[in-house]
Amino acid sequence: MHAFVDREDQKRRFRGLLHEEDWRSITGFKVQLVNTEIRLTKQRKEIVLTRDTQVSNSECFNGFIPLDLIPFGDVYRSAVQDGTSFLRDFIGQITIVRELDTMIDPFLPRNRWNMHNKYISKIDFMLLDNNGNGLNFRAKGELADKFKRFWLCYGYTGTNIILLTDWRVVGSDGGINVESVQGISTFDFHPTGHLEVEHFENIFLHPTSDDSDVELMDG
Repeated sequence: MHAFVDREDQKRRFRGLLHEEDWRSITGFKVQLVNTEIRLTKQRKEIVLTRDTQVSNSECFNGFIPLDLIPFGDVYRSAVQDGTSFLRDFIGQITIVRELDTMIDPFLPRNRWNMHNKYISKIDFMLLDNNGNGLNFRAKGELADKFKRFWLCYGYTGTNIILLTDWRVVGSDGGINVESVQGISTFDFHPTGHLEVEHFENIFLHPTSDDSDVELMDG
């Protein structure tokens, strides 16, 4: 669930209390509805951190967090609204990996006197699902550099199955369909520990055919 700080004078306090990859227990917050389509999660609610909110240390969460998978076909049939929907998860087999390249990122912070273009890394790749549907993905920034390093080490060493978590659908017109979000999106080569991944691998490694019992005849 998305969370935000409601007052400017409280942002510094929460910036010192909340850090990426740390587990925290939060009490004394508010919850409000999200009426717009532009949101980070599937939930139509968000947490409001206030001056009364207290943050304390917490043990690591060992429970099960389900994936929010979306069928590849829904993307290229435009069943998912481009760019404004919440982040999704994908499982697929890597079939094509392009060379590491750069792109202009207009959202990188800069001072008002610096008019030079700001460049970040990018790497494009294609995934196939178990039905033969393909989508084009783009990893950007530090995640692109990390993807390249992992691909050089682990590419073609196994099934090339990858799990992408928290990626954004951006198009269905034959270009890039899905791209990463800075500081949020992740990937996992040869993932384990998810029932959805096991199901995908079982179908991938043991395909069945509807016409396997049909006898082929010469015409």
